[in-house]
Amino acid sequence: MKKEEGKIILISGSKGGCGQSFLSNCIANYLAINTDKNILMMDFNIGKMDSRIVFKAQEKNIRTIFDIKNMSGEVDESLIKKIVINFNNSFNVIFPPLYSDNLKAISSKNLLKILKTLKGIFDVVLIDHPSVSNLKDNDSSIMDSIDKLLLVSLPDLISLSNLNIIINQIEGSIDYLNPAVIINKYNIRPSISFSLLNTILKYPIEYFVPFDRDIEQLYLEKGPAGIFKYNLKIIRDLASIGDNLIEELF
Repeated sequence: MKKEEGKIILISGSKGGCGQSFLSNCIANYLAINTDKNILMMDFNIGKMDSRIVFKAQEKNIRTIFDIKNMSGEVDESLIKKIVINFNNSFNVIFPPLYSDNLKAISSKNLLKILKTLKGIFDVVLIDHPSVSNLKDNDSSIMDSIDKLLLVSLPDLISLSNLNIIINQIEGSIDYLNPAVIINKYNIRPSISFSLLNTILKYPIEYFVPFDRDIEQLYLEKGPAGIFKYNLKIIRDLASIGDNLIEELF
């Protein structure tokens, strides 16, 4: 039987340190653990070790999308297998390159080829990308392949203002994605009051995720999958995001 085409979720943030990678890693692991979906997390934080450290995959010879040489034609499954790291039967990761020397080697057109192949292999492709506005060029836009967009921000004025700038840059081309705004670490000061948050942002806020120091430490020590053994508010909130995504997309 022909496999139904997978869905692509893009998670991006308003600024560095907003927690977009934490949320991406946790949500991807939750979906792998609690659904029957085959999950791929694709990390685009080029030059960063975060996901490699969290998933304890610090070997420098790990292949990335820049190691796919044959980009003239279609990208077949055999090429994808060279860059995907499998952690269990349903959770997979494509790590970012540590150096940006070959950054221009992958155009939006070529990346669209890769995403098309990934959608034929995996049920959910979750992309952790630090800058939504960089996902299009003069030839094509990766946004055309996205099924759901999550935008992460801290509750302070700088983060919210930066998020509005991002929204302005891509407004009009993303309305069909029904973007969801996530306010991370809403319980840490300084922050904007709940009553003012929706007056600042152009999109309504769908989720609030609190900060929990113990969970953050456990996340770093045991990995994202380990935190879902605990019944805490932050865990319930992350689970709710994952459940809602599956319900909406499938």
